Amino acid sequence: MTEPDLFSLPVDESDVARLETCLRESVIGEDPFLNEVASHLIDAGGKRLRPALTLTAASLSPESVSKETLLGGVSVELVHLASLYHDDVMDEATRRRSVESVNARWGNLVAIVAGDFLLARSAEIAAGLGTEVAGLLAATLARLCQGQVAEVRAAFQIDRDEDDYLTAISNKTAALISTACRIGGITAGLDRSQIDDLTAFGEAFGMVFQIRDDVLDVIATESELGKTPGQDLSEGIYTLPVQRALQDRVHGQRLRELLGKPLSEYERDAARAIIAASPGITAASEMARTFAEKASHAASRLGAGLGVSALSALGMKVANNLDRAALEARERFEALAG
Repeated sequence: MTEPDLFSLPVDESDVARLETCLRESVIGEDPFLNEVASHLIDAGGKRLRPALTLTAASLSPESVSKETLLGGVSVELVHLASLYHDDVMDEATRRRSVESVNARWGNLVAIVAGDFLLARSAEIAAGLGTEVAGLLAATLARLCQGQVAEVRAAFQIDRDEDDYLTAISNKTAALISTACRIGGITAGLDRSQIDDLTAFGEAFGMVFQIRDDVLDVIATESELGKTPGQDLSEGIYTLPVQRALQDRVHGQRLRELLGKPLSEYERDAARAIIAASPGITAASEMARTFAEKASHAASRLGAGLGVSALSALGMKVANNLDRAALEARERFEALAG
């Protein structure tokens, strides 16, 4: 899984550098301690997928990337970073992006308040970009909260409905990715049909992205993830590959006997092995491919050009990568079992 290649988009290096500068400047204020905490995950790096999508969407315009587009990308990335701060508190995570998590280093209270600070800075930036962007970001934040609440309410529910899962990840993940694309179109002054197609692309691609993450949480190694795998299982969050594995005649009952309660490390790894051996991984990958096709179809309506080609290919590239990762993981789990 080579993520830098997997998520690469045709964004000019100078624009990436400008984005990084804007991102770092956006969280710097008068309090050195808050500056350090708010910058912690920014300094740790990351894919910057969401702002890259904002810049790629804006590239459909013949004009160069504007400061407004850069700030739009920053506002979206700050929301994403804030969600990581809050997620790590809820998950009691100790690692994020291969560095110590904010909550592990400074405590839960500091992590929560710092996440709130990032959300406030995002809202402030969005307000400066006009009422449409500000309203869009506010609506997206509401969807993120709805998705998170739905996930918390479903914790440890073995018979969680698959539609409930899909709705939750649509709100929790696809909403922000869709907004990243839409803000790129708005700030670049694209016509409404293009903005709507970019939004549809982002919504479908966001589903691919989250299903991939959910599969990798089961099958990937700690070095690949940058955090402990199987965390969703430990927290009782039963995602698509788990749901499909539970339905399997051969493996479902064994898995059902393990789940429905907090897991020990041994039980977590045993559950991961059962899911990896089941058809659940393949079924989830097929679902991801269905959404990838929707994303590609939406991108194809945008016209021609390097940015359009990259967006059109992105979902399928992720789906193909997931298929390879699943095959490698199955072989690894089989070797461990042997």
